Amino acid sequence: MVDNNIKIMEGAGPFYFEGSRVGIIMIHGGGGGTCADLKPLAEDLHKKGGYTISVPLLPGFGTTPEDLKNTHIEEWKSALNKELGMLMEKCDKIFVGGHSMGGVLTLILAADKNLDGIFTISAPVGIRNFLFHLVPFFQLFVKYHSVKSEQFKIDTNGKWIGYNKIPLNIAIKIKKLMKEMKKSLSNVNAPALLFQGCLDSDIKKSSIDYIFINISTKNRKKVWLTQNSHPILESPDHHQIVSELFNFINKICP
Repeated sequence: MVDNNIKIMEGAGPFYFEGSRVGIIMIHGGGGGTCADLKPLAEDLHKKGGYTISVPLLPGFGTTPEDLKNTHIEEWKSALNKELGMLMEKCDKIFVGGHSMGGVLTLILAADKNLDGIFTISAPVGIRNFLFHLVPFFQLFVKYHSVKSEQFKIDTNGKWIGYNKIPLNIAIKIKKLMKEMKKSLSNVNAPALLFQGCLDSDIKKSSIDYIFINISTKNRKKVWLTQNSHPILESPDHHQIVSELFNFINKICP
């Protein structure tokens, strides 16, 4: 259970941009980062389209690695359902999207809720690092895995905000979410825009195709980002993502 008294890291989020009656929830990933990963995308999409955009900070993130270790999947779902309910009170149209694990949560949410549109960026159906599958063994001896936080800060001009280590059990939680997502895809009927980086070596390359084929909506589009690896912050394809999202939303909400 998350300790609500734990201090949130400066700049970790959450972020909220007031705008039109078209509302968007953006869900960050599970690799130890925070809402800061999605802040530039939210800011630029808000400027371009005038939408109301919420970037919630999932329980366990932006506080301490120990907090994340003790956070349960259901707490993430509960927080997102609460966020969705609050946005529905303010907006007539609702879009939900996410990066990496946030994309997985988006698809699970879309299978259960009536949304006007969804988008995913680098949502995995599997992880390519073989060590990922050995986590149940390793966590018997090691509880945390180091994160290249200083390198991430250098690569993003200091914009990245997150942990310098993450609990190994995050891999087990992501694995459970991917399994649930796969079972839920046939119930996803909302228009969908799917992104994946051509240079992404973190997730299975077949991820975007698997999701595209198995969702039920016929209003769907795949976009391969030619210069992108897995991270979204400081993406070399940032302007393309903003443009594609703007066009996608405006076709549904002209």
